[in-house]
Amino acid sequence: MPSIKEPQAEAMVTESTSKKRSRDEKTPKSDKKKKSRHDSDEERDESSSKKRKANDSSAVEVVPEAEKEVASEEAKEDEVPENLRFSSYRISQSTIDALTSTGINALFPIQSSTFDKIYDGADLLGRARTGSGKTLAFALPMVERLKAAGIDTRRGREPKILVMAPTRELAKQVATEFERIGKQLSVLCVYGGVPYDPQYYAMKNGVDVVVGTPGRIVDHIDRGNLKLHDINFICLDEADQMLDIGFADAMEKILECVKEQKANKPDSPSHQTLLFSATVPEWVNRVVKKYLRPDHATVDLVGDTKLKTSEFISHYAIPSSWQARKDIIGDVVAVYGAGGRVIIFVNTKAEANELALHDQLKQEAQVLHGDIAQNQREITLKGFRDGKLKCIICTDVAARGLDIPEVDLVINYEPTQDIESYIHRSGRTGRAGRKGVCVTFFKPQEEGWLKTLQRRTGMSLQVVGAPQPEDIIKATAFEAAQNIKDVSPKALPFFNGAAEELISELGAEKAVAAALAFIAGYSQGVQSRSLLSGMTGFTTLICRLTYTIRTPGYIRAMLSRHFPDLAHDDVKGMRMTRDMSGVIFDVNSDRLEIKEEQIFLGGRAWEDTNSITIEVAKEIPELQQSENDSRGGRGFGGGRGGFGGNRGFGGRDGGRDGGRSGGRGGFSRGGGFGGGFGGGRGGRGGFNRR
Repeated sequence: MPSIKEPQAEAMVTESTSKKRSRDEKTPKSDKKKKSRHDSDEERDESSSKKRKANDSSAVEVVPEAEKEVASEEAKEDEVPENLRFSSYRISQSTIDALTSTGINALFPIQSSTFDKIYDGADLLGRARTGSGKTLAFALPMVERLKAAGIDTRRGREPKILVMAPTRELAKQVATEFERIGKQLSVLCVYGGVPYDPQYYAMKNGVDVVVGTPGRIVDHIDRGNLKLHDINFICLDEADQMLDIGFADAMEKILECVKEQKANKPDSPSHQTLLFSATVPEWVNRVVKKYLRPDHATVDLVGDTKLKTSEFISHYAIPSSWQARKDIIGDVVAVYGAGGRVIIFVNTKAEANELALHDQLKQEAQVLHGDIAQNQREITLKGFRDGKLKCIICTDVAARGLDIPEVDLVINYEPTQDIESYIHRSGRTGRAGRKGVCVTFFKPQEEGWLKTLQRRTGMSLQVVGAPQPEDIIKATAFEAAQNIKDVSPKALPFFNGAAEELISELGAEKAVAAALAFIAGYSQGVQSRSLLSGMTGFTTLICRLTYTIRTPGYIRAMLSRHFPDLAHDDVKGMRMTRDMSGVIFDVNSDRLEIKEEQIFLGGRAWEDTNSITIEVAKEIPELQQSENDSRGGRGFGGGRGGFGGNRGFGGRDGGRDGGRSGGRGGFSRGGGFGGGFGGGRGGRGGFNRR
């Protein structure tokens, strides 16, 4: 079984010389042959001579615009590696024109690696990272084959291409791609939630390409509307989901119907089966054997490499309690979204509806899930694509269905349940070479899963704190100022009187600052917020030492001695740094003052020493991690224990004073949080043992 894995620039194209066409065979526009180095040198000499003559005679030589365009095209062509050039493949000029008109000037690796195999009749399993151009990889060679064979315009003709997609949105986007490169073809998109009749009459008139969801395709087959005996290509887009439990029955019925209808009509053409996907779990290979020919080709641009997501995506994880997320998320959108399009993924419809109504999500947002009517879904997606709507909140119904190239930020409201879901969710951004950001909220007990996710995908996942006031102001003030600049001059006279009154009362600078704060949505100010949990009313401090310590309880005891008026509940969430020479923790903001860079806790000043310093944390340092959510490593609570305890703050050092009630178990005698997040032998009880 032929296979391509991570092809290099020279190895991606394996077609013979007889399969290639030069540009002068396909187009009169590019009938110039490429010049040799000797020819180029002669031309340069001749050009220099002409310039000298022109200078001597004070004449100006004018280069015709047509020649400039051809030269410009050839220069662009030379900048593209040969294996990615349109001229290296059997692509018609009309298709090239359609692609270049939308800014596509070369093939992507998945497209160059699969074109000849599909064009020459092979069944194929194609795998590439999300956003790498899989749709065009199967659409392009199929359309070129139909064009080469001659476009059939007979009324009532049966389709030659059938593409199955898991969602309505993806089906529509695939159909749009076919329409873009195959303007002479009749393309029909079928999906549920809309009347049957328009789809039926379109098939009756004759179509070349049918793209649809499995359920509606099966309905049309059962009704006798869709005939499959003339099919040349069957393609399953997002094959891993198509072959999953929910789609297996419908998919198999469609594939079996193709075989049956062709068997009943001996003169029907043979067909190719193509599967394309971002991920291919091992069990998919067993299903592939049933539907693809034994000699099928495999093009795998991911292979065994760990990186499964686009290299253009920056991945961040923000620790936060469940209660704090609704208050944080609007600021995350403001800081990381950069005023662009944002998709927020939640796990349930109820969460989507609730979040969309939350006051802290200052951006106008619409929900997208299974209960939304098809008409409203299309209105929402159109507004999102057009940029009129900047934020959508959705369940996984859109994870594979959306193909919007300019999404700037993806937010996971909580970690995904599996690796594939994370890949597909995050893959909504960072597409086609555009940079993107994916932010995931998590609770302490989910940190182990994030470590697994990072290890399995090979991505770099940076743990960062919730946006702080300075981050928020920096991100929102610029946009607010830009909004003021964009106000039409015609509107200003209506507000001159109020502006003069404000300036008289507040002064010009304060008046403008107040206006910016209101526009940005922070008229009540920006509250301090914990980096560790996102909770408002807390400030994160970091204590650094010149030596290592065993547990964060060492710092807890030190704080108790130096600041007797600081209550136990005023200090929360102590965590040990990875190098064991620092502790990060939260302090009640009401008990913290900073005067001229001097820290006051509980009314008493802290003085740095040569060996111990305390300062406000600007970022989360690398911390000790738990090996297991329920038993801990040397972990999430730091040291050898959990969150309880006075002297040891949990675990075996969980306190001479017994923590809050814990003795050796942290927060509770039965274990509770005691031996949980921070692990080792601490707490004796695991995360919640009673």
